[in-house]
Amino acid sequence: MVSAAAIPALDSVTGANARGAAGELSAAARYLYDLAMLRHQTCRLALDLDHQRWWAECTEGRYLASREARSQQDQAREEDDDQLAERIPDERDAERRKLLARARFGEFKDRLAAKRALPGAAAFTEVWTEHQREPWSRGMSYVYFYPGGRTEAARIPVADGSNVYSVVLQPFTGRARVVTGKPEVPRS
Repeated sequence: MVSAAAIPALDSVTGANARGAAGELSAAARYLYDLAMLRHQTCRLALDLDHQRWWAECTEGRYLASREARSQQDQAREEDDDQLAERIPDERDAERRKLLARARFGEFKDRLAAKRALPGAAAFTEVWTEHQREPWSRGMSYVYFYPGGRTEAARIPVADGSNVYSVVLQPFTGRARVVTGKPEVPRS
């Protein structure tokens, strides 16, 4: 009985939960990068920072971004910039906000990116993506993967006790690597 109680405590001391979760997130990010290119879809990694869960979402079908490709009906329903800024506060670029507002994301069901909770006492801390000005510790955060072979730069720290492992995403190569500690956030 004593050994059963000691195993979770040992995981916190060694950081095994954070290291394992960061490895799974890294694999899922690389998978979504490849998937977005192959299927010509915009995908995103959804991070629920309040409930310590994550999952993958992709647009339903192919999504065209050009104004010429949209129907006049879509243009008539388009929200103004202020409404979009309020609805999608984590995106600075007005054109990207319009693109994201038109996209319909649905949960992507695949064993590599299925909805998961972080194990044990592991928790997200100060997640940063390139469309955010400052790191977030609460609410939802999204990392986007685009069909043209690009993702957002991102830093996703996962902590377990004093142990922190972070997933670092490179925008043009889609490389997702796990590093020890919490890397510095690029300042623009």
